[in-house]
Amino acid sequence: MSYTIYTATGCTRCKIVKQCMKERGIDFVEQDMKAEGKEAFRKFYSANRKSIFRGPDGVEFPILTDGSTICQGIGTSIAFLHAGNKLDGFFGVGTLHKEWVDGIYVSAGNPKYVTEFMEVLRYLKGNNMKLQLETNGLNSNILQQVLDEGLADVVIMNVLGPRELYSRILGQEVDMNEVEKTIPTVTKFPEYRFQTTVVPVIRQESEPNEISFLTAKEIGETAKLIADGTGSMKNPYLIRLWNPKLTTDQRFKAVKAMSINDMFSYRTSARCHQVLTEIEKE
Repeated sequence: MSYTIYTATGCTRCKIVKQCMKERGIDFVEQDMKAEGKEAFRKFYSANRKSIFRGPDGVEFPILTDGSTICQGIGTSIAFLHAGNKLDGFFGVGTLHKEWVDGIYVSAGNPKYVTEFMEVLRYLKGNNMKLQLETNGLNSNILQQVLDEGLADVVIMNVLGPRELYSRILGQEVDMNEVEKTIPTVTKFPEYRFQTTVVPVIRQESEPNEISFLTAKEIGETAKLIADGTGSMKNPYLIRLWNPKLTTDQRFKAVKAMSINDMFSYRTSARCHQVLTEIEKE
């Protein structure tokens, strides 16, 4: 198997991934996009544009490929080197910079591979990286292990909605006992916050589907779920606008997005149970 790593001059994350490959005896070719590898990266990017994320600050490096799989960023690259595709779901492309690594999703991976997941977190922390993890409440035992070992600096919990809508929003059956177990665990990390995106919900499976956004009352119930789980009304809680451009569900493609002004009634409702509730800025 032949590996190529696309790097940027002075990129600490790139150095860590290269170090990992050397430790594992993996041969690789490096293409520095700011030096002699500029043309090679241009051709690679042109051929794989749909598979490479470009954010507001540009392309995240390193980018690692074995000819078939493309891993972008330090988290996905280290995960792939440690466990191949077993950790798919746990790691994605991050948006933070310098010593911070995000794009780590506790709830999205297969809990069968918790040992491999923890190994990757230890490796990243062992290389002086700070980790931001996200959870929606699933895989609560994994989050507890992360807490016990002190492997996360920030944890964000996406509380999807009130109890009765959680499974419908996620699109799979959810054990709410697990979600309720996660909520107090989140507050034990050095830094944390809860957040809810005001998403459209399929209220009834029919033709056409009956779709409407979470209501202000339902966001209030979600805030109460947090209060009940933590025993506090003073948790950092963020209400977020849903972005139709990010949905992969074709049923929601025609749904018109809400505006910031629509969020004020939601904030008022949430503050009945979480007084620090704020609206995410656009």
